[in-house]
Amino acid sequence: MASEAGEIIVIVRAIAAEVLRRCKEWLAERPQAQASLVAAGMALALILIFKIIAGLFWAPAGIPLGRVSGTVTLDGRPLRRATVEYTPAEGAPAYGLTDSSGAYTLSYVPGRPGATLGEQTVRITTYDWVTQRDGAKQEIPELVPSRYNADSVLSTMVERGSQRHDWKLRSQ
Repeated sequence: MASEAGEIIVIVRAIAAEVLRRCKEWLAERPQAQASLVAAGMALALILIFKIIAGLFWAPAGIPLGRVSGTVTLDGRPLRRATVEYTPAEGAPAYGLTDSSGAYTLSYVPGRPGATLGEQTVRITTYDWVTQRDGAKQEIPELVPSRYNADSVLSTMVERGSQRHDWKLRSQ
């Protein structure tokens, strides 16, 4: 069986080499076709790059979102530099980062504020890594109990329009 597979690979390589040789000859005889092929390849590459960038930075207009903002406190004090994540049962999560007053606003994708509609599991964490100027990594410790992040008991409903969700967390 292994020798048959090896023979098939040899045959496929020979066919591919012959097709490539013939394509090169054909293109060498037709410089106009070569220029057209290069232009078509560049156009295809630009379209693919645009599609990838559009997919990363713009959500499809058909996805309804609710605008969500609020504050996060831990033991009555604003929780700064915490990541707030809303995860639906299906679809992509939305994220926000708290400021020095504990305030956050969710974004579905960069430049598109909000979260998908429906029931959401909420996770809040301060755990992070920071790269120092010398390239060393500094770990930012978790201040929030796991019941609010890894083993989250938090959930909420996101509806159309703007809404405020404040989270009053307790360390004990």
